[in-house]
Amino acid sequence: MSQAGIAGKIVVAGRLKLLSPLLICSGMMEAGSSIDMQVLKDKSGVPFIPGTSLAGVLRSFAEEYAPDAYEGLFGSEKTAGRTQQSAVCIRDVTLEQTEITVRDGVTIDPVTGTALQHHKFDFEAVERGAEGDFRMVITLRNVHFDDAHVLQPELQKLIDALLHLLADGIQLGGRTAIGLGRAQVRDLVVDRYDFTSREDAAAWLAPDGPLPAVDHYTVCAGEAEPLPEDFDVEATFALAGSLIVRDYFPADPELGADKKKIAAVSKKSGRDYLIPGSSLKGVMRHRAAYILQQLGRDSGLVEHMMGPEPKRDEEAEQKKWKSRLSVDEAYIGPESVVSAEQSRNRIDRFTGGTIDTALFTTKPLWSKGDESVVSLHFVIHRAQEHEAGLGLCLLKDLWLGRLTVGGEKSIGRGVLRGLKARIKYQGETYEWEAGKEAAEETVMMLDSFVEALAGWNGMEDEK
Repeated sequence: MSQAGIAGKIVVAGRLKLLSPLLICSGMMEAGSSIDMQVLKDKSGVPFIPGTSLAGVLRSFAEEYAPDAYEGLFGSEKTAGRTQQSAVCIRDVTLEQTEITVRDGVTIDPVTGTALQHHKFDFEAVERGAEGDFRMVITLRNVHFDDAHVLQPELQKLIDALLHLLADGIQLGGRTAIGLGRAQVRDLVVDRYDFTSREDAAAWLAPDGPLPAVDHYTVCAGEAEPLPEDFDVEATFALAGSLIVRDYFPADPELGADKKKIAAVSKKSGRDYLIPGSSLKGVMRHRAAYILQQLGRDSGLVEHMMGPEPKRDEEAEQKKWKSRLSVDEAYIGPESVVSAEQSRNRIDRFTGGTIDTALFTTKPLWSKGDESVVSLHFVIHRAQEHEAGLGLCLLKDLWLGRLTVGGEKSIGRGVLRGLKARIKYQGETYEWEAGKEAAEETVMMLDSFVEALAGWNGMEDEK
């Protein structure tokens, strides 16, 4: 029997839905456009997700999850030895109910805290909520089975893991380290066709397309657990004062009570107010460098965790690597905050007096009460204990309001007050709430992470 003979098919279908904005660039700039990075669209102008992007995400997961078995599904690279073609075929996902938004970005100098000249950029993203049909076919060949025609256990385990990954959620596209590209395949249906079965063979060859297989089932989403070596933090906060993350591209410029254009309104994603992952990660990076400086520790740890300093990106020979710190976007429901106008005068720095005709109005957010307003989630992937200690210090500064987010910080905006936190690391879960004493075991373990940071000897330990 030929090892390449087709023994069966696994068909996976569902509805892929974006849980956060998606950036997959076209690589080209449309004529007359000032946007630096534009969303990939088909010939009809409809955004879509290439099957190659989805296959790449799944292959990357499989390579880490099952390093000895993943080539059986995703194929092997052409080398001097035997090669094997991929068994996985994924269709492009044409997105429906799409809204394309424009995001702006700027590179911050880590020393001065100001924007670097000529480092302003804009990019398009498909707003969360868009969805489309997902379809993946895995072609099973005789080489995938043992002599008793049973699928190899390691391949079976890998396929099950991939199905649960799709149901629980994946991340694809660009700028995933700041929370973009989160997606989930819902209503996931699996049909396993065994071509040694007359019923399955007839179902696959049905004139109007494949009918459901004998082995037909659904996969439901569960609570995805982080990898044991990942330092996973989720915390909820209240606003201690006001917050504003300026929207430079509002869809409908607002007018104030005086019928004049409002100078700054809060950024939104759909109906919710938004704190972009880039804003959160930016302030966390800057604060991490400050913490290491105060402890007298090697600031190279910031680059080791979060990628090279932006200022060095212009150097042709500069080595680059992906950030191990990923920060999700934070969404604030309009039912928990109020957006209120606040008018102020610009002040002459020399005289200390007001500048004539320089009255301006902004619309920051204010909390309606003491309940939870903001949920933040960040992960340090493959974290060592001293890196977990640095992540804990960042959480502490957010919790106590020492680390502010958003704009207009000089007048007290962006201060958060911690309410509840949960950390998962090394297979353990640590939780605490404001106003309640944490468990003694939690305090001891978290202290040990900070002590690991204090006792860290610098980047020589990383080699």
